[in-house]
Amino acid sequence: MLPALRFVVGDTQWVLSTHALLVVVAVFVGTVHAVRRAREPLVVAACAPWVAAAGIAGSRALFAVLRGGDGTLWSGGLTSMGGIAAGLAVVVVAARVARVRTATLLDAFVPAGLLALGIGRLGCFLGGCCYGAPTSLPWGLVFPEVGGAPRHPLQLYSALLDVGLVALLGRVSGPPGAVARAGCVGFGLGRAALELMRDPGTRDLVGGGMLTVAQAGALGLAAVALVVKPARRSNPLGLRNRIEV
Repeated sequence: MLPALRFVVGDTQWVLSTHALLVVVAVFVGTVHAVRRAREPLVVAACAPWVAAAGIAGSRALFAVLRGGDGTLWSGGLTSMGGIAAGLAVVVVAARVARVRTATLLDAFVPAGLLALGIGRLGCFLGGCCYGAPTSLPWGLVFPEVGGAPRHPLQLYSALLDVGLVALLGRVSGPPGAVARAGCVGFGLGRAALELMRDPGTRDLVGGGMLTVAQAGALGLAAVALVVKPARRSNPLGLRNRIEV
């Protein structure tokens, strides 16, 4: 683990959180990826800072609700499902303001968001948080702050899931919204499955203890993506299309 980088300049020591550093890298790389794959690159570039800010604020807010804290943005941890919800909400609003298809923006931001999440998970790994349950598997890793038992490197599993989905989404074709839909379904189901390997002491349970908050949010995201069909072109008879995004 490498939770912080320390630099000494003269009599002054500077300490930089590796998690915070990788969050910044994630925002930058995600923004570049979104702009590169966008049908409306100028609109995406203008929206990206707002989406990133909402994602960080939403992650911090949900963590504060679940775990407490002083409520400030730059203290405490992050809970990704809050950031995902806030980021998606900003994309929907931005599409209305910019008068572009919501599905078009989502097709750019969903893969970019997954890439950013994957990079952020590497920050979790270096920071020693978000670890998994004890395991006897040969690739189990010891997180010194929580004892000497090897544990699932759940952060790395999550990073592989996110980056793997980004690679797969590069092969998805279809009408506007198809890429976003596939990404949300894949992430939702994958994240819900990975939560089964989370350390029991770090789980935030809902529904009478049947699901974790992350599982409920992930499955809800996948369900909404399955219900909301990719947008279709209007037909020549003027008949109303099915649900569009």
